[in-house]
Amino acid sequence: MKRRKINYLKFLSLFFAIAALVSIAGCTGAPPTTPLINSFSAYPSTINEGESSTLSWSVTDATSVTIDNAIGSVALTGTTAVNPTTNTTYTLTATNSAGSVTAATTVVVSSYALLDIGPAGGYIFYDKGSYSGNPSWRYLEAAPSDQSLNAVWGCDGIEISGADGTAVGTGEQNTIDIEAGCATADTAADICANLSLGGYSDWFLPSKDELNLMYTNLKAQGVGGFTDSYYWSSSESYNIAAYGQNFSNGTQNASAGKYTPLRVRAVRAF
Repeated sequence: MKRRKINYLKFLSLFFAIAALVSIAGCTGAPPTTPLINSFSAYPSTINEGESSTLSWSVTDATSVTIDNAIGSVALTGTTAVNPTTNTTYTLTATNSAGSVTAATTVVVSSYALLDIGPAGGYIFYDKGSYSGNPSWRYLEAAPSDQSLNAVWGCDGIEISGADGTAVGTGEQNTIDIEAGCATADTAADICANLSLGGYSDWFLPSKDELNLMYTNLKAQGVGGFTDSYYWSSSESYNIAAYGQNFSNGTQNASAGKYTPLRVRAVRAF
């Protein structure tokens, strides 16, 4: 009987000891904490209009992570490309049961005026005013110097389907169509289509109206190093001729024979 009583007292002591430990742990346990934003940044933080920046982030202990400016819910860690057209601050919000924390990063967008030096080192000669089209673009940039002094238009006597665009914005498609329909190497369009300059390879031969803007906004202003010579456009007028332009006085000629060697100045849209 005495032994049973001792065992009972031992059990009772152990019970109260465990209860005391549980009570102490409950009183001293750390309360839940708000999430931790390890990083949130944009690279590059300064871009030219039409270019993109990449947002990168890392968050710990969050049940939800969101980024404003129409990005929405994201994973705890990740990246996403953004294409702002004006200076834009992005705010990341991380949330859990203890509350929310935020971090912000800004992408600065550089804009251009006529005659400015463009991203490829050429000259800005047209500003559409806003981004539109597919692919979207706003500016036209002329290469800083001529690509050829005596290139032919090519494929004399052959009508190139689709290469008859004359308006601003049609030069790129004209060039694509010339490359598809004329296998002759080193034509005016071929030189532009294969040009890699200033870190870019999206050059093309300007359309009739794009070429005229180059004359009006660059050559007539004494900018761009143009000579008083004829330059090719990518606008075909008929099977044996295309539009050229005299950069001494701005006169455009729809009857320039495709076999005629003229100067070439490439352009790009961005």
